[in-house]
Amino acid sequence: MPTTTSSSHPHFDDRGTLDWFKTFAEAQAAARRDGKKILIEYGREKCSQCRAFVQSVVPRPEVAELLRENFVALASDCDDPEEEVEELAMKLEDATTLPFIVLADANGQFLEGIAGAVEATTLQRMLERLTQD
Repeated sequence: MPTTTSSSHPHFDDRGTLDWFKTFAEAQAAARRDGKKILIEYGREKCSQCRAFVQSVVPRPEVAELLRENFVALASDCDDPEEEVEELAMKLEDATTLPFIVLADANGQFLEGIAGAVEATTLQRMLERLTQD
């Protein structure tokens, strides 16, 4: 079995909130192993809204707790996308502004997502909905 590598986000400081995987395969393997879902941050280093999501939304206590308990995190670069991630990102209707936040199950099936500026309360409600199933 390949070793999985997770670490801090490759571009932004989430204040140590999450371990971020760099490939979809690694995130999916961890989600299956741990019985969790996958949160994908599909963005780029020079995106101010991507930075705001990772630095200001993810660390919020009410969001961070839901993420740590129920999700594995994947930082995906939209300038060099993996096919699986790109296919999931394209399921977001009317997505025109980064970041694309995609939530998938451990099998890689699209659950829900949001594009553009992400508010903590909006993400929190979405996470709560998905964890009550």
